[in-house]
Amino acid sequence: MSSARLMSRPEDFEKLGIKPGIVQPWEDGRRDTPAPGHNEVWYFDGAMDDGTKIVVAFRPVDPAGHGDGIDSPNLNVNITTPEGEEFVSMIPVPVENSSIGTEKCEVRFGPHYAVGDLKNYEVKVEPVQGVGVDLHYEALVEPYRAGGTSHVALGDTDEFYYTDQSVPRCRVTGTVTVGGRTWEVTGQGYHDHQWFNISPFAAWHHWLWGRLYTENFTVVIYDFVATERFGFTRIPIFGVLDSSGKVVFDNRGDAEVEVETYHDEQTNKDYPKTSRYMFRDGDTTAEFQIEWSQIIEIRDMYGTSAEQDHYGMGGEEQRKRYDAMGIQPTYMRYYANATLALTKSESSVRESGEMVYEFNYLGLPDARAHL
Repeated sequence: MSSARLMSRPEDFEKLGIKPGIVQPWEDGRRDTPAPGHNEVWYFDGAMDDGTKIVVAFRPVDPAGHGDGIDSPNLNVNITTPEGEEFVSMIPVPVENSSIGTEKCEVRFGPHYAVGDLKNYEVKVEPVQGVGVDLHYEALVEPYRAGGTSHVALGDTDEFYYTDQSVPRCRVTGTVTVGGRTWEVTGQGYHDHQWFNISPFAAWHHWLWGRLYTENFTVVIYDFVATERFGFTRIPIFGVLDSSGKVVFDNRGDAEVEVETYHDEQTNKDYPKTSRYMFRDGDTTAEFQIEWSQIIEIRDMYGTSAEQDHYGMGGEEQRKRYDAMGIQPTYMRYYANATLALTKSESSVRESGEMVYEFNYLGLPDARAHL
């Protein structure tokens, strides 16, 4: 049975051509190709002071055309207004009107773009179907490569990879346009860059992803559990950055995890209600607890009709494909209360706050899948 691992060995850095502890702008440029099974995402989100929520993501390959071997540029912009109304625009772009740089983040899809250098980013989506943004991201922390490389390798010979490197805390300013009006926003946000050569449906049974902002810390968690093909291996990515923006804890080993679950009737699956993590690195221990207080989104890709689905992932034909793959993809997003406790030798610090996290549950319920 194949397995998965977080690449953190000295030879891994050499293989990937990157330096420990130093992230360079080219690493946020294009890193992959449109070969079948490959894709890449430049993702930005923001929680604004007035309650506006923003998500923007640029991809060189349409997920529906994963096996075609050619670029099919597309992006999505999702806006939730302070009143709770959600607007979604999915935007394909002709390949001849698109370009992606390799020296830094420079993604230009027609009039839409994301350009930046790990410190500052400009993200603009000209309104389509009345939905658009014009935003500036200013990094408040250093870039974060989980495990030193940000690469998860899957398979007997590391033949597959899945990555997620980020600038996990930014000040966000600019304007949002939806519903026939434009207004100014300020808040905090997140950027990550992912690239991979295996479909998430084939790689992951489920994952929990989120981050916590407190007065003195930024916490990033990405708790991956692989599919049966890769031994249901758990890859617990966890990083803590301090108020100066420096990485002060970066998990490269296993984690002790305790989960209390609840049953969701709509999707007929069990999900975590409370998740408790214990990470150890030498004489430093990081404890992290998450307990959700509100469900803010249920996305049942398996059970949703095509007419109800914004993302092109629901409907009868998709359900037949999911059945053939032996999966049942569902997605939950939560408001939660979280607490971080860092202990080193005789000193300890504890901070709490509210966070938003997602639980992307792609597989079928299975007692072996650490849930």
